[in-house]
Amino acid sequence: MADLSKVGMEFSPIVWEVERGKIREFAQAMGDLNPIYLDSEAAKKAGYRDCPAPPTFLTVPMLWSGRMPVMINELKINFFMVLHGEEEYEYYGDIYPGDVITGTPRVVKMEEKTSKSGSKMDMISVEVLYTNQRNEKVGRARSLLVERK
Repeated sequence: MADLSKVGMEFSPIVWEVERGKIREFAQAMGDLNPIYLDSEAAKKAGYRDCPAPPTFLTVPMLWSGRMPVMINELKINFFMVLHGEEEYEYYGDIYPGDVITGTPRVVKMEEKTSKSGSKMDMISVEVLYTNQRNEKVGRARSLLVERK
């Protein structure tokens, strides 16, 4: 069961260098074959500096950095009872290959809820504000984890 006293807890920063190949792989995995994600010349013709990271790309640093299992453990969440509730992204600027983005995961809300069927669950909201190497805000990722009891 989640430790509901952990609201406000911050985890070690995620530092992620954005790679052109990861942008391409992510776009292909999502089935988005828009050439701006696959070819820098096509991106430049469309007005970008280079291939921009696709929407929802901010999932990549959190998952590939290995932070999620650490957070689940430190929050005393039973991994086998976790459901992905929702994901939300807010972008403030483009993210390009070669950018180094940094974000600190923070628990912003935890609450116990009861479903319509009467079962209990903990709702854990985690937020990460990412900045680039110029300390410019580039995006915010919000995740909702649901721990069934």
